[in-house]
Amino acid sequence: MRLFVLIAGNFFVATSFLSVGGLLSDISTSLQIPIGQAGLLIAAFGIAAAVCAPTLATLGSRIDRRKLLTGSMAICALANLLAALSQSFEHLMLARVLAAVTSAVYTPQVAATLSMLMPEKERAPVLAKLMIGWSVGAVLGNPISVLIASVSSWRMSFAFIGIASAVIAFFIWRSVPPNVMVPPLNWVRWFQVLRSPALRWLTAATALTNMGSAVMMSYIAPIVKSVQGIAGAALALLLFTAGGGALLGNLLSVRMVRRFGATLVAYRCNISSATMLLLWPLFSFWAATIYVAQFLWSLGSSGFPAVQQARLVAVAPMLAAATIALNSSVTYLGMAVGASIGATAWTLVPPRFMSWVGFVFVVGALACSILGERAAQRETAASSS
Repeated sequence: MRLFVLIAGNFFVATSFLSVGGLLSDISTSLQIPIGQAGLLIAAFGIAAAVCAPTLATLGSRIDRRKLLTGSMAICALANLLAALSQSFEHLMLARVLAAVTSAVYTPQVAATLSMLMPEKERAPVLAKLMIGWSVGAVLGNPISVLIASVSSWRMSFAFIGIASAVIAFFIWRSVPPNVMVPPLNWVRWFQVLRSPALRWLTAATALTNMGSAVMMSYIAPIVKSVQGIAGAALALLLFTAGGGALLGNLLSVRMVRRFGATLVAYRCNISSATMLLLWPLFSFWAATIYVAQFLWSLGSSGFPAVQQARLVAVAPMLAAATIALNSSVTYLGMAVGASIGATAWTLVPPRFMSWVGFVFVVGALACSILGERAAQRETAASSS
């Protein structure tokens, strides 16, 4: 029951973060602002979360995990309700920055909490299961928001996320035991993280992976509308299709981690993502094949966040609270930078070829992932000698 509740929390945190991508056209029309300006909501959220993740991980390291996780979900509820009530771009921007606090705290700290509660042998598969909530939220929460907006308004989408987050906050309080603590974070532990070549390369891989994805996914609604006129319920169906691929991909990744290890699964995710980004323009010539492309992209790439967390914990278990917070920070920073690059690319590159911009970053991520694994092997050999 506890794992299910925490997974649900990750689902709504991801939905809160990524729902704007599917609502971009609706928000642009409603607030009478350009698409590029609306896209800044994604970038601002990502930058705020990137700054807050390591800061709040340090300041909150001495707080009981039940209070910390419950409080972060309560903030998620408040922020999304404020977004639903916002009457201007500036008000919506402030609500999105407040929502970023939740993402900065909940996702990394729920993983760090579970890593303290689970035996070492069970950490990788349990953390992989935990991140199913995030990955599914990234692709199922988004179409749910689009579907609600298509029958009502984008404001009702944010209201739904806010109410659901309040319910999850209640269940987190009931399911997480009191007095669960993680090792306190201070500047010494951050120095230990930053001086490790393996951790630096692995976090760089996270940043580049998310930059590559965000270039495309932050603007998926206007992209598919431009190339094939996909919008409204058809857009929601496209995102649901991608969600099915992500769910299946995550389930397969959990099983593959046990058999092949987190590193090989991470390589597979990067290679799959790069391949689909390279081929996406070919799929985009027909509306039906765009659905196939999004399914295959999600199927192949969706397991990366979970296995990447498992790799970081394996390199330095006692630094898990710091490394996972840093990983979340560069995740959001990568998405913010990717969304900003996407805003520029939207004005320079034909929509059909936006995916090629993302392809460059994902290839770079694969290179960093390989270098990080080699550095981790050298660090392990040095510590055992």
